[in-house]
Amino acid sequence: MELRHYLRILRKWLWLIILAGLIAGAASFYATSQMPNQYEATAKIMVGDSYQSLNPSTGQMATSSALAETYVQLVKTSLVLQGVIDELGLNTTPRALRLVVNANRIEGTQIIEIRVTDTNRERVALIANSVANQLSLLGPATSDAELVKRREFIQTQIDDLEGKIQGADQQIQELENSLDAATGVRETADKRAQLEQLRAQIASWQQQYTQYVNFITPQTPNRLSILEQAEKPTTPFAPNLFLNVGLAILVGILLAAAVGFLIEYLDDTVKTKEDVSRVLALSTIGEIGTLRGKGDKLVTASDPRSANAEAYRILRTNISFSAVDKPLRTIMVTSATSSEGKSITAANLAVTMAQAGYRTILIDCDLRKPSQQKIFGVSNDLGLTNCLLSHENLNNFARPTRTDNLRLLTSGPLPPNPAELLGSRSMNELLATLQKDSDILIMDCPPVLAVADASILSRVSDGVLLIINSGQTRRESAVRAKEALEQAGARVLGVVINRVARDHTNYAYSSKYFHDTSESGKGRANAPASETSS
Repeated sequence: MELRHYLRILRKWLWLIILAGLIAGAASFYATSQMPNQYEATAKIMVGDSYQSLNPSTGQMATSSALAETYVQLVKTSLVLQGVIDELGLNTTPRALRLVVNANRIEGTQIIEIRVTDTNRERVALIANSVANQLSLLGPATSDAELVKRREFIQTQIDDLEGKIQGADQQIQELENSLDAATGVRETADKRAQLEQLRAQIASWQQQYTQYVNFITPQTPNRLSILEQAEKPTTPFAPNLFLNVGLAILVGILLAAAVGFLIEYLDDTVKTKEDVSRVLALSTIGEIGTLRGKGDKLVTASDPRSANAEAYRILRTNISFSAVDKPLRTIMVTSATSSEGKSITAANLAVTMAQAGYRTILIDCDLRKPSQQKIFGVSNDLGLTNCLLSHENLNNFARPTRTDNLRLLTSGPLPPNPAELLGSRSMNELLATLQKDSDILIMDCPPVLAVADASILSRVSDGVLLIINSGQTRRESAVRAKEALEQAGARVLGVVINRVARDHTNYAYSSKYFHDTSESGKGRANAPASETSS
């Protein structure tokens, strides 16, 4: 399927796509405007205190990360949520509060992020901070009240040790300076002994100092500390009017486009000349637009400057090019099924042939549902059946029309045996007589798949035009009609597509270009084949 085919489908269903987008956008705008504003507040908790250490332990960090996942699950428990309700005096239940509270561990860290959504921007921050507080109370490292007192005592010991160590360092410096000035052996030995004693004392104090420091700054993986308090939000995060409306319009457009493509995919009718070429392997020699209104269908006579009249003249020209190798004296016009516009096509084609100067006879060979008498507005009392049965003079039945060079032979009274009459010797003799008295015969025949009449007449015609109604003729019917004509030995000139949408045709030009200069050539008595050579 080519790109232009996709574009044609989109152009065809553009009205539905636009309508669906507008409806979806309007519905989304109304629904979004009715929604209350939603606010979000976030609090953060750190699990463990390895971040405070200059040389943190990898094992403690891994343990803290694992514990963080456990605390994330504890956030939505009734133990924590009921504590929040009691702390803030909320008129709700843990089940209802659970719907607005969410927690997750930030990937690659020991930080828990607590997010709360609510329609009240002040309450949402209070709830987030309360959840963080209730969760931190579950940590064992913060539940020992004696820990604070112990740390205060140890801090005094640390301060004392720092003073002692500094004083001992000064004594050592003084002894080292006096050692150089010592003269006696005994004096030197005493000072060296004092230095060793002071150094040993300093080492002992430093060991105690390290132990006190490690105690006062423990690296526990199960310690909870609030890193960031939730703040009152200034703007709502939802609903996002522009985002919702934009997404609704996009979804509406995509759904409408999908429906359009689905309909086209399920549609098995022939619509364009590309379909004709692909399905039937035939050329399209004419594309006729829809005839507006219920008035005169002979647009080639009543409105010769219209787009459809020009389309019929293009059809006439294309038929002339088909007659290069073999002159076309008898053209049969038929369709696969009924109501495809074959009779109107035959009538307008006959008018254009006559306007071009060809002596033309239009024969209504549809002896079951004739239409030409209605199109031309004449009586059907006498016609083809009378001519076949009575063998009278042809001029008594082929009546002139308002168009010069065009005569019409209607069907006449409907016989009980149409197929036998059309396949009789009298019919062959009649066609031979008519060919002597005209340049071209155009036969309006019944549909191919309805009865055998078209197959019978195709054997005595020089060429067959297969009429297809755009968007109505099914592919299977068109293929079967072509096969039936080929089995009968017919020469199919090509396909004429009726009721083609204006954007698929080339006839929609300005009316000043529709004038056919060939209409000025009157009195030509050659067959269409000669038009090609002129």
